[in-house]
Amino acid sequence: MQARYPIGAVSVLTGLTVDTLRAWERRHRVVTPSRDDRGRVYTDADVHRLQLLAAAIARGHPIGRLARLADADLSALLGPPAGVPGAALPREAAARRGPRRGPASDTERPLGAPLGRVLAALRRFDAFEVERELGRLAAALPPRELVHDWLVPLMRQTGTEWHAGRLSTAQEHLLSAALRSLLGGIIRAMPQAARRPNLLLTTLAHDRHEFGVLGAAMLAALAGLRVTHLGCDLPADEIVDAARRSGAAAVVLGITYSEARPRLAGELDRVARRLPAGIELWAGGPLAPALASANGRAVPFADFQAFEVALARLGGRL
Repeated sequence: MQARYPIGAVSVLTGLTVDTLRAWERRHRVVTPSRDDRGRVYTDADVHRLQLLAAAIARGHPIGRLARLADADLSALLGPPAGVPGAALPREAAARRGPRRGPASDTERPLGAPLGRVLAALRRFDAFEVERELGRLAAALPPRELVHDWLVPLMRQTGTEWHAGRLSTAQEHLLSAALRSLLGGIIRAMPQAARRPNLLLTTLAHDRHEFGVLGAAMLAALAGLRVTHLGCDLPADEIVDAARRSGAAAVVLGITYSEARPRLAGELDRVARRLPAGIELWAGGPLAPALASANGRAVPFADFQAFEVALARLGGRL
């Protein structure tokens, strides 16, 4: 899905003020954003071009001359190839990021420049830069858009690279910690009424992939429901006990770790057998449909949109 950014997000991602963006469009037609009910909306290509222009301006080139150049010419003017993380940033910002590590992979490019920078920082084990880039996105985008348009593609790409051996388990844990801190802060800032249904979210024992339940927790909090997020890798008996004691209306399990499929199936069956009848059992992630169909009680969700429909049925607001 083509990402679409409001002008405030573009301002954060490019370092250009909203007034500058409007002036450049009006006077020089550097990009031609479309419009929706929120106003101007920009594509990844628009953001990339504006980042190139911002970098060239920082080097002293006048916008009047730059506006006539194609993206390839702007990239040549800046020196490094456009795919290099940091090439579209002013020199000062690039210097703070440290040495470049080569061009972004083809698998990164569909995510757009911001998430390409997150993955580049992750490969360098640069925890500060990972958190900084995620923080910029969170500051620029509404939480629901952050989950659907950024967290989901980032989860998919990270999982793909981990399975292919291009990212280590340690790097995945680094990103999990950064997302847990970021999303946890956003969730804590959301009002949660005491009388609203409570969702308990975790993953089964042997499954340490936490991204999905973090995104689900944020969407549940946005829907006005109470959230009890227990992290990942929790034994079945602990899940059932926590659900009973917390008064959960539903238990939400992320199921992604295919290498542990037989053990996960056994854990899911144990949760289903022991969970009180009045508590719903939901499951999401790549393995959820197959394991849930064999289980009989767990309700699988193919994506976050289906999950939000279930939240509305439980009393959440969309």
